[in-house]
Amino acid sequence: MNRIGNATKPLKCSLALLLAAIVVGCGGGGEGTAGQNTFSAAAAPNVGTEQAFAVLGGSTVTNTGPSVITGSLGVSPGAAITGFPPGILTGVTHAADAVALQAQTDTTTLYLDLASQPCTSDVTGQNLGGRTLAPGVYCSTSGLQLTGALTLDAGGVSGAVWVFKAGSTLITASSSSVLLTNGANPCNVFWQVTSSATLGTTTDFVGNIVALTSIGLQTNAKLSGRALARNGAVTLDSNIITVPVCNVPGTSIPPTLGKTFSPGTITAGGVSTLTITFTNANGTPANLTGPLIDILPSGLVVVPGSVSTTCIETPAPLSGWFIVDTGKVGLTAEGLIPANGSCTVTANVTAAAAGSYVNSLPAGALQTDHGSNTDPADATLIVN
Repeated sequence: MNRIGNATKPLKCSLALLLAAIVVGCGGGGEGTAGQNTFSAAAAPNVGTEQAFAVLGGSTVTNTGPSVITGSLGVSPGAAITGFPPGILTGVTHAADAVALQAQTDTTTLYLDLASQPCTSDVTGQNLGGRTLAPGVYCSTSGLQLTGALTLDAGGVSGAVWVFKAGSTLITASSSSVLLTNGANPCNVFWQVTSSATLGTTTDFVGNIVALTSIGLQTNAKLSGRALARNGAVTLDSNIITVPVCNVPGTSIPPTLGKTFSPGTITAGGVSTLTITFTNANGTPANLTGPLIDILPSGLVVVPGSVSTTCIETPAPLSGWFIVDTGKVGLTAEGLIPANGSCTVTANVTAAAAGSYVNSLPAGALQTDHGSNTDPADATLIVN
């Protein structure tokens, strides 16, 4: 599967980079404000389908209290998600399904990508609290600890990236925080944790936590980013987790998704037309950088031969431009949304059994070189 490239692949200390390293050093530095540095080895890793998830567990996801999750919620290979309600979810739940499995596969790739990045600063045994750090790759052969406030200063550099690599755990004390300044973006902060991560009570944290084992958010901790646990559980307690909008302000407007059934009500065995609309407000076309796959609710199926799309750059055999089987429809990565315009994928669908069929695409499902959709697209078909 194609994956979004937020930046170049991880940088190596090649000859060209060694020339820059004469100024600041390829193997060290990184302390202080970003404006004082001319080079950082941190590179935004490739992000795949896991970008749609605010919370992704390996074994279970459990919640206590009125947590609010903005983004999708999933678990794989485990299947248990508990505590929703009272927890509130604005995205889509995926428990041990194909979407969650692919997200875990992509999370593993993200984890290994982060682990492979060469260190620019050794912070072993140091507390991150009370410090201001420029972009870079900060490594600890043991755990990472945060007590108090950590400030990440981009120095006005667009796309500045921070990677924190913990040799064991990531633990924050109560009321700790991560602060962003001078253009720092929560999308470009990554925490690669070899063991488990724990955010203490009322911690206000930023970034994408990618843990080998488990992630726990204690009472009233907040996270602007993602909690992605590969093998263990994600444990929540009255938390707020929000997936940030991951595009560079002023450069691109994220495309939007819309979805309708027409007619919205049919009888069992009848036919309705599902239309997915892609809208691009940029002055240049939006090229898909990963496939868009809409998995239909169980019992709702595509009428064979009914799928078509207008999201192509030049005429071509349609079989090469969209994905379809009886239970899903979508575009491959060759799809294109015209500049200052829109295009569609349409399919006739039917259901043999009466019911209310809710069809959803989460935020982040549409991946393009102009960013990803920030809002989900939902439509409901009533079958009498």
